[in-house]
Amino acid sequence: MNNILCVNWGNKYGREYVEKLKQQCEENCSVPFNFYCLTDNPTEPYDIPIPTTWDSHENGKFWAYRKLYMFDEDKVNIEGNHFLYLDLDVIVQKDLSYFFKLDMEHPYIVKGWWNDIEVCKKNFAKFKSPMVNSSVMRWDRGQLKKVYNHIKNNLDVIFFTYPTIDNYINHFWYNMYDEENSFMSGFPKGDVYSWYKGNIYPNDMEPRKNREYCKICLFNNSGETNDVEELKTLWST
Repeated sequence: MNNILCVNWGNKYGREYVEKLKQQCEENCSVPFNFYCLTDNPTEPYDIPIPTTWDSHENGKFWAYRKLYMFDEDKVNIEGNHFLYLDLDVIVQKDLSYFFKLDMEHPYIVKGWWNDIEVCKKNFAKFKSPMVNSSVMRWDRGQLKKVYNHIKNNLDVIFFTYPTIDNYINHFWYNMYDEENSFMSGFPKGDVYSWYKGNIYPNDMEPRKNREYCKICLFNNSGETNDVEELKTLWST
């Protein structure tokens, strides 16, 4: 079974974002799938109560890591073997069946093709400019259990040291110097682009450009712009 997951925790995004994402998936996925939302406020049959076992390690940075509970499929009680995670602030533009047909030798994460890799390398030790973005991830059952276990066994250090999931994955699970031998692979060039940052560095970097040929558009991945209302205006386009 194919599974599409999202997470809605706290009050940053209203329930309409979950409903809209679910609608987008239903309209843009030609293979059967189950849709689930991990949430602290379950109200719908497809909602899964988000675990709380890491809450005691809250230090102001932990909130971002809640979505990684899903890497232990047994803990969140989801059956099936194929998983696609989507952030709530994305626009689905093409058939999501593509992601369920990928060669799964490695799990996948968004590679920020819009980044200057030399800047990413320069800022690697500063926990800035990670090359990866966790807004879209694809894995098969069990592939990311070792990531979950690594976090579980090093909670205080990881939550204190790495302010974002992307920083953490960039340091432990993605090798920008040798992706062929990296634990996680980046989605191919042109699959996912950033609304605020562009598509492919340095020649296709115009922000706020609708690239209909790409499969998914990301929104909230800019420290300078966090306008969820702008995302709403594009839901109907």
